Amino acid sequence: MQLPVLRLLRLMGVGPIVVHGPESTVSLVADHELADYVMAEAGKPGVFDLYATLRRHAPERSIHFPKSLRPPIAAWLAGVPERIGVGDGGASFFNTHHAPFWGAQGHFVERYRTALATRWPGLPEMPYAGYAPPDGFGAGADAPKNDYICLMPGSVWPSKAWPVEHFRGLARTAIQSGLEVVVLGSISEKGLGETVLDGGGNRDRNLCGQTNLCQAAAWLHGAAAAIGNDSGLSHLAAACGTKTVAIFGPTDPAASAPLGPNVTVLKPQGLPCSPCFRRGCPLPRRECLADITPEQVWECVRQQ
Repeated sequence: MQLPVLRLLRLMGVGPIVVHGPESTVSLVADHELADYVMAEAGKPGVFDLYATLRRHAPERSIHFPKSLRPPIAAWLAGVPERIGVGDGGASFFNTHHAPFWGAQGHFVERYRTALATRWPGLPEMPYAGYAPPDGFGAGADAPKNDYICLMPGSVWPSKAWPVEHFRGLARTAIQSGLEVVVLGSISEKGLGETVLDGGGNRDRNLCGQTNLCQAAAWLHGAAAAIGNDSGLSHLAAACGTKTVAIFGPTDPAASAPLGPNVTVLKPQGLPCSPCFRRGCPLPRRECLADITPEQVWECVRQQ
């Protein structure tokens, strides 16, 4: 969700833009139009590590939207003149410009815009990220010769995961329709990918754990469609402009739906318990996700 923020800063002419964060994430904008420089960290730096970095480089301002006190405290300690971010959890004490996040309404990205508007009133609407990935599919792969769809069955919350048998049913339908199927995810989701592709053809690929984010973006950018849970890869697919079907159950798409020109959100209707925002569902069937069928998702994929 930070990509639209970078696009907005670019449109405003704010710069140079230095993106600092975990190497696996900031690699998305290394040598990319959305950033002038990237400072990648191998791990998760503490407050004093961030302070030392900011003190050494003496930036004019720090814009930090992670819902953590580490960045605003580090920027305050380093004497950064302008510190822009969210105001929750005591962060307002350390930021010169801020707005509430968890107590606010609307999409998360709009809440970021509201915080930016405390420094730059009259901001334009938040733009679409329009992320163009660098060339290269990784995993020793060339560009596919046939149309394919990407499935992203993983989720950091078990309660947000569409049933794996539904993903498998969707994969079978896609294969029968002449599409190749590519499964994307982390190395810990490799077994999940194998289950999804059970009975698939020789051309279908389980790339879980075999791509970095830039390579995953290249696969997503070239796909006929991408289908996933409320997850980072669904957001990345939407940012690439890919036809994206995002499946929501315990979370609220009004706040966190992927943003893009070709996104369909499927969510349960008429369930009083959804959204519940619980990491684990106490119901045996997880109706909020189980009742969204592969046929419904495939119809969304087929729509132009």
